[in-house]
Amino acid sequence: MPGGGNVNGILSSGRKRLIINLAAFLALMAATWFGLSTPWGLLFIYWTIPNFRAGRALLVFDVERKETPVLFWLVQLAWVVLGISMILIDFLPGGA
Repeated sequence: MPGGGNVNGILSSGRKRLIINLAAFLALMAATWFGLSTPWGLLFIYWTIPNFRAGRALLVFDVERKETPVLFWLVQLAWVVLGISMILIDFLPGGA
């Protein structure tokens, strides 16, 4: 089919993911340009959700909950605390 579309004209799953990733990247770059930390904080917190489900987090290498549970939970806690602190920077007096 011309244009790479499918029969229904709906974007493929991979194409949707690409568009969402590009939009998120552009939004994060704009937030950085304007000195906003909240979008980054929300992203850091969002990253923990698939980690909890998969039992795997990324530090420098994968950290498996089954193999190193203490490190896994410390990494998760760090992402959540970092996310919350990034959000608070925009809303508390004296923030960035």
